[in-house]
Amino acid sequence: MSYEKSERIEVIRQAYVGLYQLASNVLFDKYVDFIDVYAKISPEEQETLYQEIIEHQETAMLAQYIREKGKQEGLIQGMLQASKANIVEVLELRFGKISEDIIHQIQQINDPDKLKNLLKKAIQLKKMDQSEFFC
Repeated sequence: MSYEKSERIEVIRQAYVGLYQLASNVLFDKYVDFIDVYAKISPEEQETLYQEIIEHQETAMLAQYIREKGKQEGLIQGMLQASKANIVEVLELRFGKISEDIIHQIQQINDPDKLKNLLKKAIQLKKMDQSEFFC
């Protein structure tokens, strides 16, 4: 994609709008990443693009959708972080100081179901056995 810098954001914005108009929200979420990857959008360009989307009246619904999606992602990240903190707290209450390695492994998990199961294990473990805990 070789457009002048001044045209580039507008072309990408139009691609977003076209995709948003044609696809359901689920498909938009799935395929908007293809636009980003293909166009090699930098973080600065993404911010400029978002501002452009907000400023254009014809993209008001897309802007609202992006805001809502951001809020949802923020809530999910908050819940994941809280789950991770709860697991660490339970382990430390039950077994004392736990290793940074265990904390690091917990922090790498982003699956809510897996975190839920780890919390149950943390409550039920008889002794802190890392291999048993993460199996």
